Amino acid sequence: MTETEREHDISHLTSGAMAPVWERVARHVPEEGIFDAHAHIGEDLDGRGMTAEGMRERQEAAGVSRSIVFPLNDPNAREDFSGPNDVVWEAYEEHPGFFVPFFRLNPHNSYDSEFARCVERGFFGLKLHPTSQQFELDDKRAVRLFSMAAEAGIPVLIHAGFGMRRIVEPLLPTFEAEPELRMILGHAAFTEVLEAVRAFAPFPNVIFETSVARAAELYTLFTNLDSSRVVYGSDIPYGDLPSTLYATLASAELAGLSEEEISGVLHGNIRRWFP
Repeated sequence: MTETEREHDISHLTSGAMAPVWERVARHVPEEGIFDAHAHIGEDLDGRGMTAEGMRERQEAAGVSRSIVFPLNDPNAREDFSGPNDVVWEAYEEHPGFFVPFFRLNPHNSYDSEFARCVERGFFGLKLHPTSQQFELDDKRAVRLFSMAAEAGIPVLIHAGFGMRRIVEPLLPTFEAEPELRMILGHAAFTEVLEAVRAFAPFPNVIFETSVARAAELYTLFTNLDSSRVVYGSDIPYGDLPSTLYATLASAELAGLSEEEISGVLHGNIRRWFP
């Protein structure tokens, strides 16, 4: 299946049936553009994929100025994800200023060498996916990676959405032990969103990212947590920009966020970590 066949047609992003959705979204796009905190480049075992060029087309069509990007669950990942990590880094070099590259690791495999290589190379953060790589957040190998990331001064984005049963209970000891660790909870930890908000509110370096969470879960997030701790994400190629932006903005509006607070969710909050 070609990328054209398996991806959304960019020409329809702001026209046709999507026009009313995009008109509402466009009213809130900040002057600096949107900063997407969750997107992928590469190939996945399930057949999904996204190229750097495809991502740039989507960014340009939707007013996205920067995207955090990292590998999918690549069938060619081998032991250490070095190949997919290189694909992300090449995208960063080919499109300077538009991508914020994160590398990916599998805690079950030897990771010290690839961690050191990616940090030395200049990657901005680390992505971990507990369901794809089948590990728990309190697994000692994952906890060691969190400590390494804190020491290196890079944030960690974890998948905290579909398939996750334990988020709050296994992460609390890590946050208490590593107060400097910066973590982005992917998909707003929607399987335990209220519990996560209450438990992690005292930890300012923990932020919630909105991609593919439902409106009700996003409303719970916005009404129980300071909006400065929330950042927008698309989850491309699994989410798309119009629908994820619409869900985030509709929930933020319903929760009574100001225009300044909405601008923070769309750009300013995550930019504090990546000026």
